[in-house]
Amino acid sequence: MGGVARAKAHSKAELRAWGKRGGRPARLDRKGLATLKRLLASGTTQAEWAAIMGVSVRTIGRAVARMRP
Repeated sequence: MGGVARAKAHSKAELRAWGKRGGRPARLDRKGLATLKRLLASGTTQAEWAAIMGVSVRTIGRAVARMRP
């Protein structure tokens, strides 16, 4: 569905809400990576930290893969 068709099919409020939800998920910063490293060592699962940090499990998985040699 193109932009014009989407605009005709949905209200302005629906389009605005869709735009706010769109885009890439949040990225982990250095502080988040350091926290992740410490807390994963303590036994917390990747899925739990993804929910806490507001990122996807795949983002946590990629960060962990970069941490390991």
